Formats: sequence, C-alpha cells, structure tokens
Amino acid sequence: MKTKLFLLISVFTLSYTTGFTQTETNIKKNSLEFSTGYNSGALKNLVFAPIRRYDYSALNYQFGYTRITKREKLFEVQLEYLNSELETNIIPESNPQYAKIVLNFASLKQVYKHQKVKIHVGLQTQTNVSSYFDWKQYDFQQKLGISGRFSYQINEKHSLSSKLTLPLLMWRTSTFEESFYSLDKYQSILWNTAYKYKLSEHFDLKISYNFNYDRIQISNAYRELQHQINLGINFKF
Repeated sequence: MKTKLFLLISVFTLSYTTGFTQTETNIKKNSLEFSTGYNSGALKNLVFAPIRRYDYSALNYQFGYTRITKREKLFEVQLEYLNSELETNIIPESNPQYAKIVLNFASLKQVYKHQKVKIHVGLQTQTNVSSYFDWKQYDFQQKLGISGRFSYQINEKHSLSSKLTLPLLMWRTSTFEESFYSLDKYQSILWNTAYKYKLSEHFDLKISYNFNYDRIQISNAYRELQHQINLGINFKF
C-alpha cells in the first residue's frame, strides 16, 4: 500500500513539475510587430510658411520590437514612417510634399502587478525627422520624457494596453532654427491604446489608436496634431 502511494505521489509530482516547466518555457520574451493604418494630421509651422494650418492624410507604417527582461522590465523600440502632401486652400501654389520618420526607445520598470493587471513606468526618447519638398527643407527633433504603460489581460486570448508619454525636453535643429526647449515653451503628449487577440502561440492580432500632439510657444509657432488607427500582427518568440 505504501509503495503504491509513493508511486502515485511521484507520478503526480513529476507531472506537475513538467507542466509548470513547460508553461514557464512557453512564455515568450520577445515580440516583433508590423502594422499599418490611416493617419490624419494637422500642421502649423509659421517659419516654414505663414499658413494657419495645413491638413494631411496618408497611410503610416510601423515596425516595433519589445523585450521582456528577467525582472519584468520592458524594452521597446518603434519605427514609424508616413509620406503625404500638406493641403491648404489659402495659397495657390501646389501642395508641398511632407514625409516623417519617428523612432522611439523606451525602458519601463514594472511597479505594480496584481492578477491580470500590470503597470510599468520609465523613460522614453523620441526622434522625429520631417522633410518638406523632398528633403530640400528638414526639421529634426529629439525628445526625452516620462512614460507609463497599463496592461490588462482579459483572458487567455484577449488583452488591452494603454501607454501615455509626456515629453519634457526637446532639442530642435532644422532649416529654420536650432534651439533647446523645456516645459515653459514646449508641451507634448503621446498616447496609445491597443487591443490584442491571440491567434496562436506565436502570433497576435493587434488593433491600436495613437494620439500625438506637439506645441512650441514661440513667435514662429509650431503645432502638430495626429490621429492614427492601425491594424497589425505580432510575432512572439
């Protein structure tokens, strides 16, 4: 009887340990993302042209990489590109070409975890490179700010996340000027919210919305507002 009981306990322990190990092994620490969607924007750059506002719309393309470290820190990289025309009815000239490349790096530390909820906080840098008239004029902006990400795992297949970034400092060099700005003259907000659906062990479907706003309070005022809706695929490994 004791021998049978010992064998039963041994089998149960082995099965549990194997299952737990497989679960831990199956957690994917890396993720690659490709997404595309519709971008609607408005731009005011008085040093470029004395126009109250330009409007533009185009497809945007995004590539991303996320790494989860052993201590549950998040390392995020995102590259974004769009190419459009600036539209206005105020001046008779043809619409200027406008292209924009955005590169983000974020390092976020987990500060809260409870059941299905996780919160990460850290720093993010953003590099914006904009071109006018096929790089005949350019605008380079380097930003540094604080960032926070909220994640909620609804169930095994469905999850939600939201990330808010507040840039605090910006260095700007362009065809127009070269200067450094802080909160007294520069305000910005970057917000992203996303829904993920697990397709398989390695793939997720992602739908996201991005809101970006930049404002420089100087005589040659600068404003930019963007709305983006994207559909993408994540590869986990």
